Amino acid sequence: MLRALALPFERQELDMPARAFWLRAEAGEAMAPWRDNLDCQQSFRPAYDRLDAAGFRAVERLGEAYPLGLVSLTKHKAENRALIAQGLDLLVADGLLVCCGAKDSGAASLEKEAAQRFGLAGSLAKHQCRVFWLSKAKADDWRAEGLPRPVPGTDLVARAGCFSPDHVDSGSRVLAGLLPATMAGRVADLGAGWGYLSHQVLNRFPAVDKVDLYEAESLALDDARTNLAGFGDRAAFHWCDVTQGVGEVAPYDWVIANPPFHEGARTDPGIGQDFIRAAWKAIRRRGKFWLVANRHLPYEAELRRRFRDVETIAQAEGFKVFQASNRHDR
Repeated sequence: MLRALALPFERQELDMPARAFWLRAEAGEAMAPWRDNLDCQQSFRPAYDRLDAAGFRAVERLGEAYPLGLVSLTKHKAENRALIAQGLDLLVADGLLVCCGAKDSGAASLEKEAAQRFGLAGSLAKHQCRVFWLSKAKADDWRAEGLPRPVPGTDLVARAGCFSPDHVDSGSRVLAGLLPATMAGRVADLGAGWGYLSHQVLNRFPAVDKVDLYEAESLALDDARTNLAGFGDRAAFHWCDVTQGVGEVAPYDWVIANPPFHEGARTDPGIGQDFIRAAWKAIRRRGKFWLVANRHLPYEAELRRRFRDVETIAQAEGFKVFQASNRHDR
């Protein structure tokens, strides 16, 4: 997709100004010629870290007017509308917004919708992608699609682009229903999302002193802050790529996790295995680690390598719930 995004500038159909922004930016050589021109907004920590390592100017939030902006479109229609609205808001009066997305992720239909809604200043198709650009306009209705909304069946909120924003994920629901009443002390929630599991723990188990939420998507963490505001200092929030560990922390009494297993469209069980290693490093010697995962994912070998006692607590709705304890010192 980055090769397609670079094309209008390589062909000199568009000029790259000295200062521009890029929403949902991703590191890549195709955009390297404009590395010094771009303020790269990225709320997903692994992508943020890749940008930083590649020498791009990565930021979590943008806050000034620019003559030009770029948007890397995602597979989520509502998130894309919100990104376009944000991009239009960030432009100066005569600014231009350039959007690029994969055809198989809905970019062509979004381009048609944007053409009808705003009118386009130009477009091209290359590398199985659509690139289109438009001038500054008002998009209040599209901006609203990126706001947090109530999650049905809960008192919580979540927003488009985060994991499972319109319902409680089945794996998290299964895990929450099995957590034991003996939970107490300090808890870590790895890959906490918008805070459903942490909310369950803090609401149901008064002997839990504190839950540390570790989450890679800062927008989901914003919603978790909203959802757990009533628990005060019992909740703490960490913008963190769990696959790289959770830093230097005091050992946890309990760790819970419903790890992701996709990197984009590709299934990657290595993510969950990295979560297991992060839990092993963060938990006290006889602490308890509760993990839910799709039944087919190969996590048991890594659990047994890190912990002496591994028990399958339940199998339900295509998921397995494990309890691991008594960590190996290796």
